[in-house]
Amino acid sequence: MRRLIVVNALIFAVLAAAVALAYYGYSFVSSEASREREENATIRIGEEKVFSIEDTILKGDKLLLESPLPLEQFLGKLRELANLTSGVRVQSVFVLDDQLKLIPDGYVSGRPDKEGVEFREWFMSSVLPDLPLAQLRVDQRGHKHSEWDGKPYRDAAVVGLFSFAKRVSGDKTYYIVIEEHLTNIVAFVFPVYFPRLDLERSKLVYQVIDSSGAVVYGLQFFVPPEGALTVEVPFTETLDMWSVRISEPNADVAKVIQRERVRDSLLVGGSVTVMLAGLLVLVFAIRRERRANELKSEFISNVSHELKTPLSIITMFGEMLANGRTKGPEQASEYADIIWRESVRLGRLIDNVLDFAKIERGKGIYEFADTDIGEVVERAVDLVGRRLATAEMSVEVHVEPELPLVKLDANAFTLAVMNLIDNATKYAADGKRIELKLERQGERIVLSVRDWGPGIDPEEQEQIFERFYRARAVRLKQIRGSGIGLALVRHIARAHHGDVIVESAPGKGSTFRIWLPIPE
Repeated sequence: MRRLIVVNALIFAVLAAAVALAYYGYSFVSSEASREREENATIRIGEEKVFSIEDTILKGDKLLLESPLPLEQFLGKLRELANLTSGVRVQSVFVLDDQLKLIPDGYVSGRPDKEGVEFREWFMSSVLPDLPLAQLRVDQRGHKHSEWDGKPYRDAAVVGLFSFAKRVSGDKTYYIVIEEHLTNIVAFVFPVYFPRLDLERSKLVYQVIDSSGAVVYGLQFFVPPEGALTVEVPFTETLDMWSVRISEPNADVAKVIQRERVRDSLLVGGSVTVMLAGLLVLVFAIRRERRANELKSEFISNVSHELKTPLSIITMFGEMLANGRTKGPEQASEYADIIWRESVRLGRLIDNVLDFAKIERGKGIYEFADTDIGEVVERAVDLVGRRLATAEMSVEVHVEPELPLVKLDANAFTLAVMNLIDNATKYAADGKRIELKLERQGERIVLSVRDWGPGIDPEEQEQIFERFYRARAVRLKQIRGSGIGLALVRHIARAHHGDVIVESAPGKGSTFRIWLPIPE
């Protein structure tokens, strides 16, 4: 019954773990799908921001890079077209011939005169060689967003954005190079598309970052929380050293993500552990059941032989009595005594099997009453006297006088004592001696059955009380036995609120002790 409860509980636990894993899988997929949708939506927002900013820059470039005016008129209106006085976008404009030389009147700048001259010289020597102008097709636009060595009036490295195009006017080929005003783009263009944000109310935070992750525009102090949804969308047509970063501002996101990770780890780990444990227990149960089936087959064979032996003796001596083949009344009485004792032995074997069957079904089989345990032990010894004599075993019985009455089932306890004596007679026959002692030890009554046989291996001293189990040394000697005698002894002892233990060492015999509590 207990084993059935454990198996059912295990099945329920495995099913619960499987359901938990299925739920986790469903919730994880749903969560990931939702997270992916949020990420895709955020990426689209970033792409729209990037497109809008680059479109603004490209439209400004178009006025210069795609001007329909002939070269002479274009040069005459260069400052006007560059709209340098607005101070918004264009910092400088260069017009170069096909030899990449500066055309007269082909340079305008929003810088002061001296600084403008210094910048022109720096551009021609440091920046121009780095621009891929020779690779351009006619009317093709290009750009270069890069970092150069410091200008003459600045020691630090300089980040610049240059847009350029190859043009043809009549028979003349020329190049237009625009220096974008990065400071004004950051100061005036970005705020149009990235408005001021309130971290407590905004769902998203926008930043423009460079290739090293430093913030170019946006909340300088803001660092995306670990685990928060964060996407980066790079510029492609203009500021390709920079990217737009969009993130969730909620500082609790990391805590939520961490809690979810811990929860998921516990759920998945626990479920997998339960399922693996269930599989291991199942494998163990299958092996145990297979072993039990093998032992049951051996049990049936052994019990059949055990029952057949006394039955054959009863049949033989009964037939001799029935046919009058006796030498006199004394021999007839002897045959009758043999028949009686073998019938007792047969009855005990049958009782063993029946009691064991009841135990297996979980039914109560004991009737307790105040009993003189000494008388019960002496009766058990008397019942196995013939068996001991046949095996040429001597038995020494020491019963302490005036033992208190004990609540027990006399028949069951008699069976337990007989099983211990029979066990010693069968498996310790080489010792030719059994010592039985019944005494009081504190608040217990202890029955000891000692033999001088081969002893029991320490590794098997607990297993011998299991149903159908028979020690390896016994199996090698081909000694017949059912394998349920000691299992019954333990069950009977525990049913009387006591227990049975064994003390043994190989080659030094064995001592089995049943102890029962003394009623208060």
